Amino acid sequence: MRLSTHIVWLELRRSPSRLVRPAVTLTVLAALAMVLASLVDTLDRRSTGVLRAVEADLVVFNVEARQQVLRSRVPRPATIGVGFVDGVHEVGVLSVVPTTVTHQGDQLRATLVGFNARTPAEPVRVLEGRVPTDGEPNIAAIDAALQRTGIEVGDRIILGGSLEVEVVGVIAEAMFLQQPTVWVPPEVWARTGARAFPERGYAETIVGIGLVEVQVGREPAEVAPDIVTELAEEDLDVEVVALRDALAAVPGVSAIRVTFGGLVALALGVVVLVSAGLALLQVDQDRVRNAELRAIGAGPGVLATTLLLRLAVTWALASAAGAVLAAALAAAVPPAVPLAVRPATLATIAAVLGMAVGVGGAAGLRRVSSIDPAEALGEPW
Repeated sequence: MRLSTHIVWLELRRSPSRLVRPAVTLTVLAALAMVLASLVDTLDRRSTGVLRAVEADLVVFNVEARQQVLRSRVPRPATIGVGFVDGVHEVGVLSVVPTTVTHQGDQLRATLVGFNARTPAEPVRVLEGRVPTDGEPNIAAIDAALQRTGIEVGDRIILGGSLEVEVVGVIAEAMFLQQPTVWVPPEVWARTGARAFPERGYAETIVGIGLVEVQVGREPAEVAPDIVTELAEEDLDVEVVALRDALAAVPGVSAIRVTFGGLVALALGVVVLVSAGLALLQVDQDRVRNAELRAIGAGPGVLATTLLLRLAVTWALASAAGAVLAAALAAAVPPAVPLAVRPATLATIAAVLGMAVGVGGAAGLRRVSSIDPAEALGEPW
């Protein structure tokens, strides 16, 4: 290992272009994979942010809703019984309705989220101020996406063109179907929803989805059937699914994951092929030198380790440059473009790229192990 490291270090000092040139090729592919992965991650999170903002194990929909948050109508009184189901720790209700937000004459489309405070329906990450509690009149919290439009804690905004509320807090970005969100107590949500859709009967109580937190030590999959049975006794047909399944059921999310996930997989497949080509080319270029190393006593393991170290350096350079390019592109595009780079996404793609480079590089290991020391003489033997 020390000899292989010394050889690669000397190459970097004496002829860095030998490692930089292939790194440039891989950088383009790395940047492409990182941008595509960041794009699918951003689209996914901006569609499902409402559900990601809460900590719940199970989501309760009425059967007719077909796991659609916008269509679900599980009333709060009906979910009270869920709290008495064996294995349930706590339950809350969350509901969404499209609305508009007017601030200083500017009107934006948004999603109004009604929720029960101090339940699994309450958003977890509060960046500034606080979230509203049940019964508080005419107050709201906004998500970070809406704050970026210029709304701050203490400002007054108009919901639905008629209801004026005060912003008392900012939560982490929790967009729903690519729109920012406003979080309000049940009473504020019911009044706004009743004005927007009087035929849906929102005036009396919050309706939407039930969010369930199970007791420690209990499996959500075991508790879900008991919830269905309990609500069936109240003549309410419901469907209870895990939170991850509810995320996947949000309109468009599955298509986004399949389409862009396929493109990312295609880019990684190209990385494997390019890495295989680079490894084979490297072996052919260094064949004479490798034969000389074999002739002076270096074993096949030294040559193989040297090849893998070269590929590792190439991968490191390409991943770093690709991450910089992806971050620069995300910073340069207009805010309307759904491209936000998260370090976790870049690190994941870099790790997968490393595995792809390793798989591709394996093609050169067999060839490098077959080098004959006699080739150092320059004659075929």
